[in-house]
Amino acid sequence: MSQHVWALNSSPASAVDIIVVGAGLAGTTAALLLGKQGYRVTLVDPRSSFPALFKAEKIEPEQAQLLRKFGLLEHLLPHAGRIHELRAAYNGRVFRIRPIEQYGIRYGDMVNSLRAQLPPSVERKLGRVTRTTNSPDFQRVRLESGEELTARLVILACGAGGQIWARLGLRRQLIHKDQSIVFGFDVARADGKPFSFDAVTYYPTSYKDHISYLTLFRVCQTTRANLFAFRSLTEPWARQFVKEPGPMLERCLPKLSRVIGEYCVASKVETGHIDLYRVDGQPLPGVVLIGDAAQNVCPSTGKGLSKVFTDVDVLCSECVPVWLATPRMGCDKIQDFYNHPRKRAIDSRARDAAVYLRQASTDRSLRWRIHRLLRLYIPMQFGKPSRRPDSPVRSVRES
Repeated sequence: MSQHVWALNSSPASAVDIIVVGAGLAGTTAALLLGKQGYRVTLVDPRSSFPALFKAEKIEPEQAQLLRKFGLLEHLLPHAGRIHELRAAYNGRVFRIRPIEQYGIRYGDMVNSLRAQLPPSVERKLGRVTRTTNSPDFQRVRLESGEELTARLVILACGAGGQIWARLGLRRQLIHKDQSIVFGFDVARADGKPFSFDAVTYYPTSYKDHISYLTLFRVCQTTRANLFAFRSLTEPWARQFVKEPGPMLERCLPKLSRVIGEYCVASKVETGHIDLYRVDGQPLPGVVLIGDAAQNVCPSTGKGLSKVFTDVDVLCSECVPVWLATPRMGCDKIQDFYNHPRKRAIDSRARDAAVYLRQASTDRSLRWRIHRLLRLYIPMQFGKPSRRPDSPVRSVRES
């Protein structure tokens, strides 16, 4: 007998077990996993297909492990570029090469690929949520069309947008305004040939521009670039980068071509702006927030998808089965999710990494100048630059 039999026998006739609001990566993955477990799930989102959106574009090793645990990684591979080796470079030279399992993939392709795997137990509803009422027994979600949905549990996975959390009496605390910006664009070799690398992380020699790093990586047949900087999009520097990315790259990272070869920017520049925040307030009966709906992550840390998938894993594998096995959905149950050690750990790691990277890129105190010297400049003194950009590159440990 299903362990959520109580919910099936005691709910109103029209109720489902769970309503998931938001069909981005967090909401779609949660609905998919819960549907596979046999729960009756309604997934609400205003868009039938996820649009092209500049967001997370790379799957890191720990994220690949979680996707493999979910049984979902294989569904993303046709849209991804496999990265086997990562080169770290500074001042025109590679100082470290290491094997790695990463995948370059567009965010929209990730979401739409997972939406295509939703089981029949997940019903999709197109619409915007206008009101949510909650209690320890049943939750009601009203759509813009006037339709009202009922469930024992509501999962809010509506990302940074929307004001559902505010209408529930929660408040968003700003941690750092203008935390960072990220530029995304395609690059190509000037001679039209493929690049000789899977992925490169390139660090600046000067921190006057407050650049953290540039990452270049394979997405299928394209080489994608993400540049992370701790600035505001309203600054003239940022506006100039969008208008003239090629000259700005040459000015800010003047020896990049020694590592990757002569290159050109091959697409328009997309931008993302991050204000770090978290949603505060007492846990609500019957409502749980996951992913960016609860707390966002600075993209420079590479931990955005780690937080999303950890939230989903903790909620779907450890919390929901226990919650739905017994009556009511009080604050004590919801608090168990927010207090879970794995969830708290990834939230703290993401927060600490955001603070560290910002200080490492902007702080001009003696302490941080010495830190940058130890982190990048000194390791470079033990190696020799490669003879030409396209030759096999040796790390300093191999030199």
